[in-house]
Amino acid sequence: MRRWRPWLVSLTLTIGIFAYLFSQIDSAELVRTARGLRRDYLAGFVAVLLMGVGFRAVRFWVLLGRSATLRTLVAITLARNLFVDLLPARLGELSYVYLLARRTGCTVEDGLASLVLAVLFDVVALTPLLVLAVAVVGGGGAVPAGWLAALSVGLAAVAYTAMRVAAPVALFVANRVDTPGGGWRARTSGWLRGTARALRAAWARRIFGTVMLLSLGVRLCKFGSYYLLVLSIMAPLGYTAAGLGFFRVFLGVVSAELAAALPIPAIASFGTYEAAWAFSFSKLGFTAEHAIVTGILAHAVSQLVEYTLGGAALAYVMRPEAGRP
Repeated sequence: MRRWRPWLVSLTLTIGIFAYLFSQIDSAELVRTARGLRRDYLAGFVAVLLMGVGFRAVRFWVLLGRSATLRTLVAITLARNLFVDLLPARLGELSYVYLLARRTGCTVEDGLASLVLAVLFDVVALTPLLVLAVAVVGGGGAVPAGWLAALSVGLAAVAYTAMRVAAPVALFVANRVDTPGGGWRARTSGWLRGTARALRAAWARRIFGTVMLLSLGVRLCKFGSYYLLVLSIMAPLGYTAAGLGFFRVFLGVVSAELAAALPIPAIASFGTYEAAWAFSFSKLGFTAEHAIVTGILAHAVSQLVEYTLGGAALAYVMRPEAGRP
């Protein structure tokens, strides 16, 4: 029973949230909207999503000093997207480190260092978009725009500071946990020391201007693809590209992504993602029914696409010859 209890809690939470959301909409309207998806915008969503995968893979390639083949990193990135969607609190990010160590010549420490820097650069790159979105849209009345702008700048400052102190902090922790005679503490200390060396090596290569530009590309592609996905869903409901507003969609998607990153025990974030989406989109001026319908369909379509691409990429990268030049 102890083994199954977390799954039962997750299932109960997911079913409970969906039961509430479906009680607020007409299920027939959800089905009609799903059947009326605009295929041109849907194709654009997939194309921009894949462009973002390319930016993310090239960023890993640069951070790793080009020590892995780019095609393998593209496949690993697609597989990483699959696991990030499946596991709560962004735990799926660690699949990148595992696949990188298993299928290329890179070490675990190099993988951890590149992952830490990539995540922190994502936060920094998100800041100008958040500030611009707040300036254009505001907080929808829920939170003062000044507070949101200050929070955005604060997050960027924290992320940049974390990048600068990550190496010395890793060395400090390594010295504290190290112990003679081997064991898990000695292995952990070794991983931390190796990660600190990889972080310092990355700083020494002076690649951070390039990484920053690639990170902006990653962020723009991510939210641009979701904008096209939402447009595919809402165009048949009478919304136009201008009326929908890129930055309104951006703020709504950011809220849903933050909810998915929280350690909430929902199955693959189903339920919590839709609830956060519905709440934020309704606060941004959409009707409650349209906010719920778009949240359910956007999450379902995006998951279907990323599971399909990620599953195919995982099969490719786990081939015996994968990772060879």
